[in-house]
Amino acid sequence: MARPSPELFALVEKTGVDPWFEFMKRLQQYPGEDPTYFKGTFLIDWTRKLDVAMYFANESREGDGAVWICDVSATGKTLQVLPVERIMQRMEELRLRDASLGIPLIFHPKKQIAQKKATNQDAVYVAQMDLRVDLSEVWNNLQNHQAEKILIKVILPAGTNEECAHYLNEKGITRDFVFPD
Repeated sequence: MARPSPELFALVEKTGVDPWFEFMKRLQQYPGEDPTYFKGTFLIDWTRKLDVAMYFANESREGDGAVWICDVSATGKTLQVLPVERIMQRMEELRLRDASLGIPLIFHPKKQIAQKKATNQDAVYVAQMDLRVDLSEVWNNLQNHQAEKILIKVILPAGTNEECAHYLNEKGITRDFVFPD
């Protein structure tokens, strides 16, 4: 089984970083480095920068594009507070009982290892806890039971590709910025 290196575990004492979060963040940002057959993690990376979101929505698009905005204050208590290893243990316990793994968790620990790609993208990671349903379904169901909107979809209309690309270039949001290495 793939796991954090001994060096990452050693950083816990020195820096307080979560080795499992750092391991999964690295695999999410650099999936080619994943040593396992099934590539990836249960994390989905989002950005806190509108211009970076627009870059991804505009990249290689034909027709309409979309930027999804998530109001995390409307999601309730979804910020990860337990160490990732403990969350994975709980997920396994629930899976063995065929129980729901719960609503998505948002991972953005205060202490993280600086990583140029994640920093430039201002990444926040959302863990889709229950893989039996789509992340947007979970949030739409939650949203239907409360007054606040969690997800807002902003459409980039067809034919605006060049205008968006020009705007982003002027702001310095280029492929080299988003993918610095």
